[in-house]
Amino acid sequence: MTMQPLRHVNALHATITSARSGLRCALHQAKAVLDDGRGRGLSSKRGCVMKRTLFALAASALAIAAASPASAGIFIGVSFNGGPITQVATDSTIGSANFNTTSNGFFFNTNGTGFPLLLQPNLLTQSVNIQQAGNTAGTLSIYITQTDLAAFNGFLTSTFTSNTIANANVVLSSYYSAANALFGGTLLQSATFGSTGVSSGTNALNLSLPYSQTVRYDITFGSGLGNFNGTGNLTATTAVPEPASWALMMFGFAGLGYAVRRRPKTSTRIRFT
Repeated sequence: MTMQPLRHVNALHATITSARSGLRCALHQAKAVLDDGRGRGLSSKRGCVMKRTLFALAASALAIAAASPASAGIFIGVSFNGGPITQVATDSTIGSANFNTTSNGFFFNTNGTGFPLLLQPNLLTQSVNIQQAGNTAGTLSIYITQTDLAAFNGFLTSTFTSNTIANANVVLSSYYSAANALFGGTLLQSATFGSTGVSSGTNALNLSLPYSQTVRYDITFGSGLGNFNGTGNLTATTAVPEPASWALMMFGFAGLGYAVRRRPKTSTRIRFT
């Protein structure tokens, strides 16, 4: 956990350094072509060009691999009437966790989907057909957390939906935790539903450390039968290019310089009649 920030800093530094080397060679090639219309002098630069280009490609590839996202995990927790949170499901491999059972008089059908099925830090959650099986009034809280997320600088949109609701009042909330905590953190967005509807809001985030994000459902049922069917989704828009994007952009510059160097020379003859 503590080595993650340094790894990303080193990866970005390696990407920029290697890409700068490739760009310098590309500009040098273009200048040589402009200075010598017949292409003389390029052969003396060929060794430098090839070595630096290959080094830039290799270093950038290593940097991209080093800057790959962390292995995020999905966790589901539940609590009843404000009591302690019990972790009931987890996944750290396929990117999806489910909880389907009957407990404390409630029927659950809850799911969370994230990385690697989705790009980080996107998180899709759904609580489908949450029913009050015991006909007793009470509050059920469901927490779906995605942990160990890579550094992020951009905008995170929280979208909440109430698709069906009966004999219930529901609060949907989203959180992030810079401490990578389970089932809570700093509040991002919140919406209250007594009927069907949709609510969304966007937050700007700049997190350099691995962090976690949580969607929370608080469902309060009245006496008698009740049910709820809804979703809480977190979707991201990146504000600045990721290391891989920087590398691809610099590859483009290097390729442009190489194309200029390899472009065949053409001659123009003017005939007077």
